[in-house]
Amino acid sequence: MLRSSCLFASCLFLLACSAGGGGGRPGRDAGPGGGTDSGPSTGVDAGPRPDVGPLPDTGGMECAAVSVMAEESIAPVDIVWIIDNSGSMSDEASLVQEQMNSFVSTISGAGLDVHVVVITAPGFVSVPPPLGTDPDQFLRIEEDVQSHDGLEKLVSTFDRYSDFLRRTATLHFIAVSDDESEDMTASTFMSQMTALLGRTFRFHSIVSPPGSMHAAGGFFDMEGCSGPRDDAAANGDEYWAVSSMTGGRQLSICTEDWSSLFRELSTAIAVPQALPCVYEIPAPPDGEELDPLKVNVEYTPGGGGPVETIPNVGMFSRCTGEGWYYEGEDPANPERIVLCPNTCRRLELDTTGRVDVALGCATLLI
Repeated sequence: MLRSSCLFASCLFLLACSAGGGGGRPGRDAGPGGGTDSGPSTGVDAGPRPDVGPLPDTGGMECAAVSVMAEESIAPVDIVWIIDNSGSMSDEASLVQEQMNSFVSTISGAGLDVHVVVITAPGFVSVPPPLGTDPDQFLRIEEDVQSHDGLEKLVSTFDRYSDFLRRTATLHFIAVSDDESEDMTASTFMSQMTALLGRTFRFHSIVSPPGSMHAAGGFFDMEGCSGPRDDAAANGDEYWAVSSMTGGRQLSICTEDWSSLFRELSTAIAVPQALPCVYEIPAPPDGEELDPLKVNVEYTPGGGGPVETIPNVGMFSRCTGEGWYYEGEDPANPERIVLCPNTCRRLELDTTGRVDVALGCATLLI
């Protein structure tokens, strides 16, 4: 049994500080370049906390803990583009290319630690240097993306880009299409992508806006469209809906200048480093063994309020509300702690909060 008088000399590390390659799924991690100091720094304070009393089920024992404080640093960013390359997009191809050039310039100028994935057909839209020629920052997935399958292709090609995503990075998807996602609904995409990722993300849409079109000769006329063409194959209700669900940006594809979106995107992603959603488990004192059933995750809101003990839900599939679960190949020897998406989203917004991982007290289960 771990004694409450123990002070832990070990630090709680973010997954970005672990060695190894990239990873966007449970069990994978990476900081940029795979180095041990590649992620953003995080303040760590080891030792028992004077402001948190014993848990109710400890019989008076106070748990030792390590703490993670939110810091005013910029989080790394992963951006995945899915671009419709169907025949109806032929007139938009030059516009998309022009705006991709602008995107690279904007993102590079923002000084972000960025990974960019582009999913589209071979030869359709290129990413200029320096980003497009940097294998550490850019990955192209050559895949035929037709009118109705943008959301479905993000899911079906996931294994081809998941290792390029980083556990500690904020994740943004950007969909470009002049048609509707008929092969997958917004709710199905949200369910499947969240299950694949095990974390939250934002989804931005550059599509035909819902309610802004009228039927005209097999295509649809967009009212007030000043872009290279005045029609689209269909509106993008499903894309728009995913953006609404995730708090993403929405822009009409008929808009010639996407710079406003890129500026907004830069503002949205260049935010202070919030509390992370993945934690390494601190090592117990010398001579002691970690008991996975005596680990607790406690959250202190930055704006004040009582300390909250977040329950262990057992596994990701049980993340229907607040909670956390262990990640690793061997359940008896877990490798890290992962917050459920709802908890992750809430803590990501708290730039002055604190998370403590306490050892030695019976885990609060749900």
